[in-house]
Amino acid sequence: MSALAWGVGSATAVVCFALVMAWRRSLETNAARAERASRPAALRNAELVYMERLFRISTPVGLVAKLDRAYRMPSGLLVLVEFKTRWSNQPFLSDVIQLSAQRMAVMGQTGQSVASYGYVMVKAPTRRALPIPHLVKLMTDEQVVALVRRREDFLAGQVLPRWPLSRKTCLTCAFRAQCDYPHL
Repeated sequence: MSALAWGVGSATAVVCFALVMAWRRSLETNAARAERASRPAALRNAELVYMERLFRISTPVGLVAKLDRAYRMPSGLLVLVEFKTRWSNQPFLSDVIQLSAQRMAVMGQTGQSVASYGYVMVKAPTRRALPIPHLVKLMTDEQVVALVRRREDFLAGQVLPRWPLSRKTCLTCAFRAQCDYPHL
């Protein structure tokens, strides 16, 4: 192989490598741009610090919580974001409970301060739909602990379930067929 052929081959390899690296950087930039665009406006200047991360605590109650996202505000405070795909464009109590348990687990495992509010990003199950942010007030640690203990007591048969405040809740309940709620 001549020096000229070797030089041309090497130059071609370097150019191809540079193109592949530029393409990968472009993909990363597009992904970062899309992530930033999906944030609530109040989090535009925040830093994404956790994404799809698991946190665990054992006291005061055992909790395992997987975050969708957590952002660090310039003040250092973490703000939690939960993504939901559904037709109903509203946060549910179960979303607030989930974010509240996540808050407790993050604070317990890391010692970091987490906001007493979070965001539920609701997206309709269509391709073109954009997530709509809903600011929610989270439960206190005491309320989360009480909820966990009530669940444990319920599963142990020590307390009876309560009927929901709304009949709509019954429509999606897995135990509807066995329920003795008088208004079904």
